[in-house]
Amino acid sequence: MPRYLSTEEVNRLIAAGDGDAGARRPDRAIVLLLVRLDLRAGDAAQLRLTEIEWQTGSLRKSRYEVRLPLPQDVEDATAAYRDCRPSTRRNDVLFLRRIARCRPFRRGDGICRW
Repeated sequence: MPRYLSTEEVNRLIAAGDGDAGARRPDRAIVLLLVRLDLRAGDAAQLRLTEIEWQTGSLRKSRYEVRLPLPQDVEDATAAYRDCRPSTRRNDVLFLRRIARCRPFRRGDGICRW
């Protein structure tokens, strides 16, 4: 997240993703990953389902050999998106583009423009 956003602005951004609308679920999950875990956009865009350890509530980033605890709100938002994400057998990337031919983002800046 940009350093120039105040805590109140970040909270409003997170709250904008509240609700059961399917289109809001990936937005909320991505914002929470960026804010709570301090992930870069590219890391969030390329996050794989296999990197999330649901049983232990942690995120394993093999690129950095790091295991991060998932705060409950991040885990809940990510699981809510996972349960409604378009299914694809070819790819285990968590976040997929919303437009036809749902496929992974090529770069991290794609999550800003989807």
